[in-house]
Amino acid sequence: CAIGKYSRLVGSTADSNCIDCVAGKYVSVAGSDEEEDCIACVAGKYVDVAASDDATDCIDCVAGKYVDEIGSDNVTDCIDCVAGKYVEVAGSDSAGDCINCVAGKYIDVTGSDAASDCIDCGAGKYIDVTGSDAASDCIDCVAGRYIDVTGSPQLSDCIRCVAGKYVSVAGSTQEIDCIVCVAGKYSPVIGSETESDCTECVVGKYANETGSDEDTDCIDCVAGKYVSVAGSDDEEDCIACEVGKY
Repeated sequence: CAIGKYSRLVGSTADSNCIDCVAGKYVSVAGSDEEEDCIACVAGKYVDVAASDDATDCIDCVAGKYVDEIGSDNVTDCIDCVAGKYVEVAGSDSAGDCINCVAGKYIDVTGSDAASDCIDCGAGKYIDVTGSDAASDCIDCVAGRYIDVTGSPQLSDCIRCVAGKYVSVAGSTQEIDCIVCVAGKYSPVIGSETESDCTECVVGKYANETGSDEDTDCIDCVAGKYVSVAGSDDEEDCIACEVGKY
């Protein structure tokens, strides 16, 4: 019998008695006499026709897929890497060959065949684990912080608003999202997440600029003047003493 075939019959008189090795197997020598002589394609490969006569007839599963069994007989036996993973080489023979997207990135489809398929988390977000499979895995920077770049892999990439500013929403994407304390107030807090961190200048003082970051930015009313309310934002809030007083 020709290579790719076998026959168990003794005294066969016709090549029609020779039986094809089934799809998924091959035999590379002539005269095979048992079905067991047909060799299964190794894991990572398949062959979808009968009577294959060489190991080279076995076809690699394409990049992005694997097959972990021997003797596969159809391209559909090749299994997609799950979402969150990819494999860049053909002929993979194990789910373990599929590589996690790095922290800061995700893939939301199966069968990815390149690291470049991994998508950056957007600005304002980060993800600190590998193998993420959805955009929703990306975590907002908390209020008081922002990130102005994509693909951030850790919480510490979230940048605190400077003293004198705050941001009260999560997921901020740029420094200008940090809001300045209004004139008449200051905040020494870095990473402030609420307007209430902006503290009024005490009575007798004012601050006529926004974004003040310490109490020394509050200016004394000059001698001969006073202000009796906190949070004054202009020198003109200082009231002159009445005639006859100092």
